[in-house]
Amino acid sequence: MAKPSDEREVKIYRVERSFQGYLDRALGEEKVREPLVDIYETKERVRIEVELPGVKRDEIEAYVIKDKVFVRGYKREEFYLEVGEEKRKFICLEREFGEYYREIEMPVPCNTAQGRARLEDGVLVIEFPKVEDRRGQRRDIKIE
Repeated sequence: MAKPSDEREVKIYRVERSFQGYLDRALGEEKVREPLVDIYETKERVRIEVELPGVKRDEIEAYVIKDKVFVRGYKREEFYLEVGEEKRKFICLEREFGEYYREIEMPVPCNTAQGRARLEDGVLVIEFPKVEDRRGQRRDIKIE
């Protein structure tokens, strides 16, 4: 699906993603989930926020290759039929478990060697300082 560019497209995009998840579960198809991402920039940095609810810090891998950020995570199933002496009967079980994966293209040139990430309330926040893109600019070469 294309990246949404206006408010109406964002709403349609969210509805389609929501229905796709229900359809996959109804058909019993196990797939890698694509987490929701917000990307924005300030004058000095690019910030990427990846929604990973319930995924533990040690189950997340984030890395950069060239101008792409890769995020992979795994949310383990945490429901049990028996806890100690107590037996459980599930009435509703809607939470999703399994693998998450997302490739994110950097919108502007960044210093990826100085990238930092932290997990805040189920959101992986990744920040990179921006750098000036000098490709395509004229640079004189000193002739010796």
